[in-house]
Amino acid sequence: MGELKAALISLPGGTSVAEALGRILLAVRRERIPGLAFAEPNYIVELIDPEPTGDETPIKSVEPAVYDPNADLRPYQWGLDVVGAEAAWAQATGDGIVVAVIDTGVDGTHPDLQGKVIEGYDPVADATIPAGADSDFEGHGTHVAGIIAANDDGKGIVGLAPDALIMPIPIFQPNYVDDFTTAVGIIWAVNNGADVLQNSWGGPVYSQLLKAAFDYALDNGVIPVCAAGNDGEAWIHFPSAYPGTIAVGATMPDDTRADFSTMGGWLSVAAPGENILSCVPTWYVQDGTGDQLLYDYWGGTSMATPFVSALAALLRELHPTATPYQIKKIIENTAVDIEASGFDTESGYGRIDAAAAVTAPVPADGATLYVYTPTASGYQVGGVPYVDVVLLKDGEIRYWAQTDIAGWWSFGFPLEPFSGDLGVAPFYGIEPGDYEVLVGGDDQVPFDARTANRVTASDVVSLDPGDFVESIIPINTELEVRIDWTWSGVGVGDVDLAIYEYDLFLQTPSYVWSTPKTGALWGTFSTDDQAGDGDGTETYTLDFPHWDYDEYQIGIDATNSTVDTTVTVTIIQNGVTEVYGPYNVSAGSFINLADQPDWWDGSYSGPWVF
Repeated sequence: MGELKAALISLPGGTSVAEALGRILLAVRRERIPGLAFAEPNYIVELIDPEPTGDETPIKSVEPAVYDPNADLRPYQWGLDVVGAEAAWAQATGDGIVVAVIDTGVDGTHPDLQGKVIEGYDPVADATIPAGADSDFEGHGTHVAGIIAANDDGKGIVGLAPDALIMPIPIFQPNYVDDFTTAVGIIWAVNNGADVLQNSWGGPVYSQLLKAAFDYALDNGVIPVCAAGNDGEAWIHFPSAYPGTIAVGATMPDDTRADFSTMGGWLSVAAPGENILSCVPTWYVQDGTGDQLLYDYWGGTSMATPFVSALAALLRELHPTATPYQIKKIIENTAVDIEASGFDTESGYGRIDAAAAVTAPVPADGATLYVYTPTASGYQVGGVPYVDVVLLKDGEIRYWAQTDIAGWWSFGFPLEPFSGDLGVAPFYGIEPGDYEVLVGGDDQVPFDARTANRVTASDVVSLDPGDFVESIIPINTELEVRIDWTWSGVGVGDVDLAIYEYDLFLQTPSYVWSTPKTGALWGTFSTDDQAGDGDGTETYTLDFPHWDYDEYQIGIDATNSTVDTTVTVTIIQNGVTEVYGPYNVSAGSFINLADQPDWWDGSYSGPWVF
């Protein structure tokens, strides 16, 4: 895949992910794979299944007519009424705008889609699809296509962009589809004239390859519209959470969030997604009668998303030179505020309003941010590493991306040969403003068994409309560990804070325990507090720039104590304070907290930053 400089590598059967990544990392470090940006498993992509329909619209009254191609079903399309379709059509109908339906295929023989389905591409078979053909094996893609562009001829249904064209990209086969195949389909659509990418699929796994494919679309002026998912929880979902995409939730006829609609700070808008009447393939038959069905009611964010894709088509017709960000902001700025006032995680900026959107002015353009940072410690990473970069706005996570692996560090120092290259996380088409940038490792922190905040570095960036900003964030983990203890009775309550440090100067370099009594290698201890008054405090402050993967196991050394003590551990890492404990420590004992996961679990109540 030349556009993304990506390749698919087949490995022997039975190879684990860890083994595969380890082999690739070793080859990279031996310079056998020069210039590798990232490597990841070829993940499976899931179709977002429709939700069961309810009783909010008169389904039963329309069922006898759904197999009659001459029946006028427009009165049963409540979603068009809610978004103001009739008023919008006075301004635009999506004439000639190409919407790529990346889905299960589209039945171009359907009466409401005849003349609307142009040449498409099957990335699984690596073959083009003739215009007007039936490429749908399941029905999902045809239902989506009808919501977007069904003919406005007084028969059947009508799409929100009735004069738009549909480009079928059937990524799904009867079993599954993978990231690489999906990316191939996206690239083909972008290169062959798509204006809008309609995506009603996804899952919780971040793919750098798919992120790169959507970045390619954005960089080429193509508008990605993605379903938020039907998890019904506050849950991350891709591709809808990639920066620059329009993430779509689902609403009910009463303008409330559908209970299945996934929530999150990355949500853009919501659209009608319950009891949506649209086309199904001509080979569908009605239960009980065997009659040709042609139309059916489905629900889900899969059905909400094509409303937004259609609206994007209307706006692209009106504003052919607008950027994807500007189209996105028109949709967000004109949305009807529902749920909590202002932006909220349940409906984003609100339910779309097509009538308002088509008369709205084009706003200022968005910004693009490239965050550069070293990516990993060479000693601690077992796979091909990357770094998570999160942008916070007003204290809420708004965007998330991962870097490639260009920057290699070991214990805070660049590996040789080192060209000064840094890993980069690109953010295309994001909202201007002030952001706090947080950088963190791959679900690891300096302390074994501790699951907590993993902020490794932070910065603040300000983005103006139209900006292209490059921000370099150096890795310099600021770390302080403190223990406080109390004891009572007769004896000596001499407890020491112990840190497991790497000693480069041993004949065979290895980790050693350091305490205030021995002195530190990479940091500074406070004075040795023997707690003669019954209370004691000792601290360790890291002095050298270290990467988040470098391990600093914490120990509580009570071998010199003749009494039992109660110990609290405080960790201050990159400005985030976490307090653990109190713990009961027996006299004469040495406790490595890495061996005591129960001591960590549940003892920290937050706040969670990253």
